[in-house]
Parts: sequence; structure tokens; C-alpha cells
Amino acid sequence: MSDKPNKLMPDKNVSKVPSSRLARMGKLGSLAGSIAAHALSNTAGQLLKAKRPSLQSTLLTTSNASSLAKSLSEMRGAAMKVGQMLSMDAGEFLPAEWEPILATLRQGADAMPKTQLLETLQKNWGANWANHFKYFSFEPVASASIGQVHKAQLKNGDWLAVKVQYPGVAASIDSDVSNIGRLIKMTGMLPKGFDIQGILDQAKLQLQSEANYLQEAQYLRQFKQHLQGFEHFVVPDVYNELSNQEILCMSFIDGAPIESVIQQSEHEKSTIMSQLFALLLSELFVFSLVQSDPNFANYLYLPDTKQIALLDFGACRQIPVAIQTHYQLVATSMLNQNREGIETGMRGLKLIHHSMPEDVREAILNGCLIASECLQTKNYNIKQSALIQRLYDATKILMQHRKAIEPPDFDVALVNRKVSGMVLLANKMQCSIDLQGLVKNTLDLE
Repeated sequence: MSDKPNKLMPDKNVSKVPSSRLARMGKLGSLAGSIAAHALSNTAGQLLKAKRPSLQSTLLTTSNASSLAKSLSEMRGAAMKVGQMLSMDAGEFLPAEWEPILATLRQGADAMPKTQLLETLQKNWGANWANHFKYFSFEPVASASIGQVHKAQLKNGDWLAVKVQYPGVAASIDSDVSNIGRLIKMTGMLPKGFDIQGILDQAKLQLQSEANYLQEAQYLRQFKQHLQGFEHFVVPDVYNELSNQEILCMSFIDGAPIESVIQQSEHEKSTIMSQLFALLLSELFVFSLVQSDPNFANYLYLPDTKQIALLDFGACRQIPVAIQTHYQLVATSMLNQNREGIETGMRGLKLIHHSMPEDVREAILNGCLIASECLQTKNYNIKQSALIQRLYDATKILMQHRKAIEPPDFDVALVNRKVSGMVLLANKMQCSIDLQGLVKNTLDLE
């Protein structure tokens, strides 16, 4: 590793994190006023053109989308997490001009200014905190909704990734989520019947977990223990002496974004995706501990050793045995294309229920059977098979019946999101995988 850290985020915006509840409420209030002003201006423009003004068309504008994305990136915390989850879970419902804007929320938050960073470091480590280090980079190498990561070197020469939580975000989770939910509803950006409340409830739970850095450190240690027999994966070490509720220090791992593997050979891509799917199945059926965040930035590829580094364990979740059992029934039934078994497992997961209209239930089961196609062969290419598009076409009816679909339990929602993330990554890699063999091997099936 180079003695001189690379400048990894040269173009990142810098803005102060509003740390008090009053400041955060004021930020959202200002944003609401800005959106309303844009709407009023657009309404006047439509009247001048002799057009009948529409509330939805005046609120759903690129300028309003830009204002929303910019403000959420500046606020970080729960406000930004809602935007990220919304862009993942409701992307197909949003107007086309909004997707590039909300995509910025998936790429990372603004960096906090050096003065605010120093205040946070001094609060947690004391006035003489710099005595621990030979080098500390004040420019973050990564920034997300809860905190940003800095590269540092201890006096003994060890390189660290120092994860610093943004001030005020943990204490404002509930109020942030509620306020941003009201703001999103005000814009009318989602169709009638879309369950925004389900996303808001999940965001609160997920953020409360991610804001606990001591808990994340514990999950990291658990994963390291589980992965002792998995030579293809690398997990950072925790430096306990400098870690607490708001700062997490880990060994620094230098690698390339997982998407860079797209440039590798078909064999290498297939190997890597097989390893990631094997890990996912082990998390769900062996460890009972799932790292549920599907963000591709949580994986690094180490080309010299051909290993995958796993980062960010804040979104880990212990999976109850009952849920694990129902997923196993769904997986084995999909292997055998057993419609009755799939339905039983889906009912156990509360993804199908008795009050659901027949056409909705049929659409869900048909979607599962289409997805089961990937388990019928030892060489399956998700991209070439157009699996995602066919699933979308087969389940479009679900968009018309959002009220008939109850939001799943939090654990189920997180597992589903992680599975979807791996499928999307495999689709992006455009490689063939033996998913059939991976499922059979994990579940010890013949």
C-alpha cells in the first residue's frame, strides 16, 4: 500500500451538517417553501399559456427534484436514507426526469467541512487526539447518509479507515423521517396507493441500527468469525481503542469498486458473482445474520489476490428461525417449481395473504415461477435471459393494487432488498452462474 493516500473524492461537495433538531426542521421547512414557490411559478406559466394548471404537474418538476436531492444530501442522516430507499424501492413509479436526480442520493452525501469534523473528533477523542496518528486525511474517501470515512495512519504504521458519524443525525432519526415523509407526500411525486409509510417505518428501524457504531463493530467481529473458512473474502479488523458510539476505526483495505470486475473475463466475473451468491445464501441459511444493504459500494475487489473485501456492517440483521425456515421452503419449492410449496412459503413470509385479490396472488406466484427459471440449469445468465424485464412485465399488475399488498415484516423486507441487489449486480455483470448448484450445496440437497 502506498505511503501517500490517494485523493478519492476530489469533486465532493462540502456543506455543514445541520446538527440540531431546530436546524434540521428549518432546512426541511425552507425546502418545502422552495418547492411551493416553484409550483406557484409553474402554475402562473401554465395560466399564461392558457393551460389549466395541475397541482401534480407543477410540483413534479426537475427544479423541485433538484432542490429535494440537494437538501437531502446536505442534511444526511435519516432524511437522505429515505431518499435512497425511495429511489431503490419506488424508482419505477417516478417521472423519468426525477431518476437522474435521485440517483445522486445513492452515490453519497456531501462531506462535512473540516471545522465540523475537528469538533466531532475533539468531542470523541479529546483535544490531543492527533497524538495517536502519524497521518490523518481531512478529506473523506467516502461519505454516506450516516457518516464519512477518513484514511489515517497510526504511529505504529497501521493504516486505518476512520468512520465518523455526522453530528446530530442519530438524535434526529424519528423527526427527520416523519418530516421528510410529509414533504414527499406534499410533492405528489408518488401515485395514489403507494405505501410510502412502509418505507418510512423501515427507514427509522434501519437508521437506528446503523447509527450504533458499537453494534456495527460487534457485527463486524461476528462476520469475521463466520467467514474463517471463506478464503475469497476479506473483512477489516476493528481498532477498539479508538472506536465508540460515534467513531468506528477499522483496518484500511485498498481495492477497486466491485463494478470494475465488468472489464474482467467471463470466467472471473462468474467466479466472483458465484462467491457473492454463496455468501448471501450462507448469511441467510447458515449464519442467520444478513448484511442487508445492497449498495455495491459495500464491496471492493482486490485484483492481486482475487478476493472481495466486505465493508459497512451497520445494516446487519439477525434472521429469526421462522423466517429462515419459510425462505428455505420457498427456495426448495422454486428448485422443484412446486407452485403449492412456493405459495405456502410466501404466506409464511406474509408476502401473500388471504385478503389479497386473486389476480394479485396469481401475479406474485407467476413471478416466483419465472424467477425459478434461474434454478433449473447449471449455467444461467440473468442478463441474456432478460429475467428482470420479464419479472417486471409479469408483475405490473401489482402497481395497480398497492393497497392490497401489505408491507412485509422488516426482516423480510431487508432480505428481499439484499437478494434484489445481488440479482441487479449479476445482471450488470452479464455472466453465467450456477445458482442451482449454489442453492443445493447450501441447503445440502441432492
